[in-house]
Amino acid sequence: MTIKKIVSLLIILLIITGCGCSKKEDPTDNRIYLSSKYYNNGGVYLDIKSETLNELENDNYVLYTYNPYCTFEIPCDEIFKVFMEKYKVSFLSIPFSEFKKTKFYEKVKYGPTVIIISKGSIIAYLDANSNFDLAKYQKASAFETWIKKYVYVVEK
Repeated sequence: MTIKKIVSLLIILLIITGCGCSKKEDPTDNRIYLSSKYYNNGGVYLDIKSETLNELENDNYVLYTYNPYCTFEIPCDEIFKVFMEKYKVSFLSIPFSEFKKTKFYEKVKYGPTVIIISKGSIIAYLDANSNFDLAKYQKASAFETWIKKYVYVVEK
């Protein structure tokens, strides 16, 4: 077989197999895209009431619920804000007293917390009553690693 035939055969094989260049989605990747209105809008907290929150059944979003006081050494809203500003992602924000009026309170009993919600269902949340999640409340890098397991962000 001549070199010309071998090269031709390799080219045909590469074309048939797609050059290995096409990016296939990982079927085990369960991350979600947030609804577009939460991307590229400055990375701010968007205040919301329980009535409005209950109307977002078709949205994918991140919800930050907070108490009127903070017991953490570093206020966790500042930790979350580092991520929000870095990736220009906004979170919905609601006081915990108002959050108690939502269906999500059946599952999430303690605040402050960050909850990832897709189409009206909780995907993941930080447990304020667990030492396991403490680093995610106090270190921006730990929070970023955690949230990027569930939400797609645009790397800058």
